[in-house]
Amino acid sequence: MKSKRRLREETEGEEYLHKAAWEVVKRQIAHAEANPKGSLYDDLVAMVFAFHCIEGYLNFVGEKVAPDLWANERLTFKHTGLTGKLATICQRCGIGTPDNGRRPFATVVELRKLRDRMAHPKIQKVRKTVEFMEGKLPPLFPKSYLATLISHTNAIRARDDVKLIADEIHAAAVAEFPHLALGRDALEGMHSMHSSTTRLVQPFDKAG
Repeated sequence: MKSKRRLREETEGEEYLHKAAWEVVKRQIAHAEANPKGSLYDDLVAMVFAFHCIEGYLNFVGEKVAPDLWANERLTFKHTGLTGKLATICQRCGIGTPDNGRRPFATVVELRKLRDRMAHPKIQKVRKTVEFMEGKLPPLFPKSYLATLISHTNAIRARDDVKLIADEIHAAAVAEFPHLALGRDALEGMHSMHSSTTRLVQPFDKAG
């Protein structure tokens, strides 16, 4: 009986989770627009994942343009967090760091606060006093805590500002580091890249 060879395939690659987060942002905004009732929760997800998206993108590009610092990323940016990552990447790419008090980065600052609140939820205690004339209906209940933070307008703003930051950095990174093959787009396009090699392991493994 003819012997069968044993083969081994080895695969290496990268998966770009920031692009998956970006797809969540777009889908949730589209769902909110198609289904207005209850859309606050779609907008909430879109806003939280917009933060995940920009955080993921900065880690993606930071690992490429500053591998020395991203080798121990959590320790390196323990005290500066996302702001430190952004400043480092902008410096490496030769562009100015956005002002965290103005859009678009001010939006990311607010998104980070929302993400933290949802990652570590607590009871939100509300206390309010109003006066009204006898014979008139009392005011309706105040807006929920989430409704004071979330709106479809804010979700759109989150989407647009995150894309603006990522696109500006990506264009600068591609120009500064053309050999890194960073891809054409910061958030769109391929979600992963893989290559595989097949090798002969045991040439004389007889079939049973």
